[in-house]
Order: sequence, then structure tokens, then C-alpha cells
Amino acid sequence: MNTSAVIERNNVRVLGRADGPVLVLVQGFGCDQVIWNRILPFFTETYKVVLFDHVGTGGADPEAYGAAKYAVLEGYLQDLIELLDALDVQDATVVGHSIAGTMALAASTRSPRIARLVLLCTSPCYVNDDGYVGGFRPEDVEGVLAAVEANYPLWARAMAPNIAGEDPDSEISTELAEDMCRLRPKYVRDFLQMSFAADVRQLLPQVPVPALILQSRGDPLTPESASLFLDKQLPGSTRVDLKALGNMPHLSSPRETADAILGYLKASANA
Repeated sequence: MNTSAVIERNNVRVLGRADGPVLVLVQGFGCDQVIWNRILPFFTETYKVVLFDHVGTGGADPEAYGAAKYAVLEGYLQDLIELLDALDVQDATVVGHSIAGTMALAASTRSPRIARLVLLCTSPCYVNDDGYVGGFRPEDVEGVLAAVEANYPLWARAMAPNIAGEDPDSEISTELAEDMCRLRPKYVRDFLQMSFAADVRQLLPQVPVPALILQSRGDPLTPESASLFLDKQLPGSTRVDLKALGNMPHLSSPRETADAILGYLKASANA
């Protein structure tokens, strides 16, 4: 696929310094690239920032969506690798939120263009297993999918404050609920099902690049046990606990989240 086709398919935007180090921001569940708006100003002065929408969200090409391709993590993983190739980026830092961090982990084992990872509220597997706590039991997964199918807007507005770690009537909760409600219910159900089925635990020892693991408090989607598992299994990891609450610290606490990322990148550059 040529460069222009990839850019159109995923609504790619490149902001910041044209000659700066490359920072690729990849959103997870709940939104499109606008979820990064509050944290962008901390990066664009120094970095070349790449933003894009997953197919099925935002300004991505709706005709590109295929249920079979995007039913599994591999479909999104292919898009991410194609995007890095199309832009011909080198030495990129990929910041992945939630399931996008899972995508980034897998992509790092296949793309030499990725030099480091920032894993924001990321889990290698969301479903509990023998000796592993991912946060969800199989029956929990069934309950979430059933609620989304029954009335997605109602579910989104009820869940937004919990995900954001904010009061229900706060500006952040309202903004997140509106962003979530822009998504098509059928897409959300498929995306959630794909996320719950994803499991990259076996890949972790093969990740060839260093990773910053950021864990917020009271994250309803990514328990501390998941980030501790990442930290133990990844060969070159650094784990930082944020004061922020919920699953969206880049939305609710952009300065704290940006400071943690920038401090890590500065230390990496000086190492």
C-alpha cells in the first residue's frame, strides 16, 4: 500500500517539529486521535508527533473497515506497521494507550523502526488466567459485551466517569462520554471483543526495545497486577506509578503524564 493510501485510510496527521524525534501516539479504547488533544502541547515544540485514527473511528476511511480483518489484534497491528513504513520513520517512540500499548508491544518485535515504547495503562492480556490477573473474568467480558449491545450510549455515559477517574458531572467525564458516543455501537462491540481476546504475554521476552510502563491509580480496565507482570517480563522496562486516577491520565492529568514521558525520553537520550 502506498503512502497516500495509508495516510488517507488512517487519517494520519503529523504535527510539531519536522526535524524532531518521532513520537507516535496510538489511542486505545473509547475514541479517536482527539483523545490526545490535551497532552499534545507538551510534545509538539520538541517532537515530530504522528497521530492517526484506527479504521472504524474518527476521520479514517470508513470503506476500509472489514469485520474479519479487525476482529483480531493482527489487523490493527498491520495498520500500525504499514503506517510506520509509509512515513519512513526511524528511531520512533510509540506511545500506546490501553490495547494500543498491546499493539505496540507486538509491533516492536516486527518493526525495526520502533526504538522505544511508552505503555500507558496497558495490559498484555485483559482476561484472568491461571496465576495471572488481567482484571476480567470470562463472565465479566460477556456482561460488558451484552451491555454494549443492549444500549451503547447508556453504557458509555455510565462508564465514562469511571474510566476517566472523574466525577460524573466533571468536564472530563462529559468530554469522554461525548467522544465515546461518537463511535458506532457495532464497532465498539467488535473492538472490545478483539481487545479481550488479545494476549501477547508470550511475546514479552522477545521485545527488543526499552519500555516505560505508566500505571495510574484505580484503573478500572488495567489492574496494577497487569503492569507489574509487564515490568517483570519485559527485558528493558521502567515502571512509574502516576497520581492520576482512572484509565485516561493523558486526558485527566496531561501535565503529570507528559512529564513522566518527557523525563523518560530525556534520560534515554542521555544514556
